[in-house]
Amino acid sequence: MIDSSMILKATFEKIIESINIGIFDLLHTGVALFCDKGFFIYCNKSFLKMYNLPESVIGKHITDYFLTGERGVMSSIRTRKMVICSSQTKNNVWGVSFRYPIQDEQGQLRGVVVESIPSNLDKDKLLALLDTVRNLEMKSYSFSEQKEAHKNSGLYTFEAIVGEAPCIENMRCLGRRFAFSQEPILVCGESGTGKELVAQALHMASQRSDRPFVTVNCAALPPELMESELFGYETGAFTGAKVGGVKGKFEMADTGTIFLDEIGELPLPMQAKLLRVLETGEIQKIAHKGQLHSDFRLIGATNRNLAEMVRQGQFREDLYHRLSVFELDIPPLRDRVSDIPLLVRHFVTQSVGDNRQKDIRIDDALYDAFAQYPWRGNVRELKNVLVYALYSLGDDQSVLTVQHLPPRFMRELEAAAVAGTTPDAEDSRQDSQNFSEASARAERKVLWDALVNSRYNKVLAARTLGISRSKLYRKLREHGLLAKFEAQ
Repeated sequence: MIDSSMILKATFEKIIESINIGIFDLLHTGVALFCDKGFFIYCNKSFLKMYNLPESVIGKHITDYFLTGERGVMSSIRTRKMVICSSQTKNNVWGVSFRYPIQDEQGQLRGVVVESIPSNLDKDKLLALLDTVRNLEMKSYSFSEQKEAHKNSGLYTFEAIVGEAPCIENMRCLGRRFAFSQEPILVCGESGTGKELVAQALHMASQRSDRPFVTVNCAALPPELMESELFGYETGAFTGAKVGGVKGKFEMADTGTIFLDEIGELPLPMQAKLLRVLETGEIQKIAHKGQLHSDFRLIGATNRNLAEMVRQGQFREDLYHRLSVFELDIPPLRDRVSDIPLLVRHFVTQSVGDNRQKDIRIDDALYDAFAQYPWRGNVRELKNVLVYALYSLGDDQSVLTVQHLPPRFMRELEAAAVAGTTPDAEDSRQDSQNFSEASARAERKVLWDALVNSRYNKVLAARTLGISRSKLYRKLREHGLLAKFEAQ
């Protein structure tokens, strides 16, 4: 326990020696000061009242009272950057806080000032708002800042994941909540559902969003190289070792996130080593004397049933329980059929860059076929089918129909119909009725997004969409967007 008088004498005076501290008690917003180790050195009355804290917090560590302390104050100390995030006490009081690191004339970190305001939003809306703020922050970086910020601007956010189905909205909601914890997250889902995109979104929604995001495909690592890849090695560790050694993935992920894809493929000996790293945060590099500490957050992903693997002795039970503090399930495409038009329009817009002279339209019969298809490969399979269909279009064609679909798609569709694995007739009729409306909504969204991203420049928007300006105006008129566009 650090004596509060020592903190006040050593740090507090250096930070606010020229400030009349009584001024802070006149403010309605909460203000708190922390030393460079994360200990309280001052709180005004509004801060104490806002979070129901006792005056005895002075000299105590932020994590003694706040569940989010490690992601807020400590993140600001670690990165030396202003941090915006939610604040949650152990008594479940929520607020929004702005954390500002304080440095002296020599650039030495002296502490952190926290300004807090109460949140009138419910928890989910607050987390969604903060996710949007962080997304806008990343978009506002200059090119040089993006390079410096570990090149994370290309990572997905929850906002960028396409889908409006209730199961996807629920996944986003849970994901934003889980992101604020430092505990491991296990992302579960069938092949092709987008587990890596969700892992990226979790990282971007966390307080580590401007820190490294390190990806490891466990299934692609040969067993004999796994330890050196994950933990690194020193000079002379083995024949052929690089002079100077090599950093392992866990060391590279220090202060950031490590994503272990296909984590169920780890062999049992490596599972034991992973468990130790998770429990201690200590890394043992090959041929290194002593251990290295790494401050990382782990996200794992699997398409396997780890609980069943535990029962069969293929996966350690203690590691499974350590990894599955938070499980985030990604729904298969067959459970979110209503999202298919949005996904189709998204992928068509992505791919149309290869042939920008065409205004691609989707035949309703194609949507009907998509509604009947079992989609065992999920969203990845949908994208591949659309790429095939787009390249199958003739030079004089601009409408995607079932004739442009790959032969294997039609064979799978027929086999599913015979096996009775397609949706029942009533569901199919309902899906068919909804698809036209959903497709129109998707096209409207794509049009407006193009306008916003081009700052309402009609030439740039038309070029982005791969259509002429006259066609852009016609589309805007069809969707009732022309007046809104001209008002900008």
